[in-house]
Amino acid sequence: MAILQNKTALVTGASKGIGRATAAALARAGAHVLVHYGRSTQEAESLVAEIQTKGGRATAISVDLETPEGASLLAKKVRSIVGDRLDVLVLNAGISKAARIADYTVEDFDSLFATNVRGPFFLVQQLLPVLGDGSSIVAVSSAVARTVVGKPDVENPSILAYASTKGAIETLVDRSRSLRHSLQQTRLRGSRTILVAEVHPA
Repeated sequence: MAILQNKTALVTGASKGIGRATAAALARAGAHVLVHYGRSTQEAESLVAEIQTKGGRATAISVDLETPEGASLLAKKVRSIVGDRLDVLVLNAGISKAARIADYTVEDFDSLFATNVRGPFFLVQQLLPVLGDGSSIVAVSSAVARTVVGKPDVENPSILAYASTKGAIETLVDRSRSLRHSLQQTRLRGSRTILVAEVHPA
């Protein structure tokens, strides 16, 4: 059943893994899916071809969300395709790094937060005007934001910095704070209803 017929959806980091599976599922539900990717051109194009072969609609969009202008550039490309209405925004794009605490660099830290936190934050900012009544924002977090993985200590590699970025994403969408609360207040003013949710893959 095409429950998303005539709807549009953007999935960031859609060329592989969870993002790819999500984009494919949205296409099966009838949505026109915008397949965002950073560098994985072949994988993104193969997903678009796969969706189109099955009668679905998909468009690939390449933007590096690590750059300062990445979110605004992606939003501009999205709006050029969907016009004034985006129905589903899935914030999935992210990068990770495992290292000993002593081996992390400022560049590593900045890269992780730029892609995993700054990118989603400003993408929501830029696309909020086209997220209409009944639309959805889904942020993909991770179990590592709440659970210790492995045996982290100063001598073992860990994903501490990555886990911190996912904790920031959870704060962004938490029910009692930030984005979800802000949009609830917008709804109370009679403007629109936007569902904001997060998922926690293992």
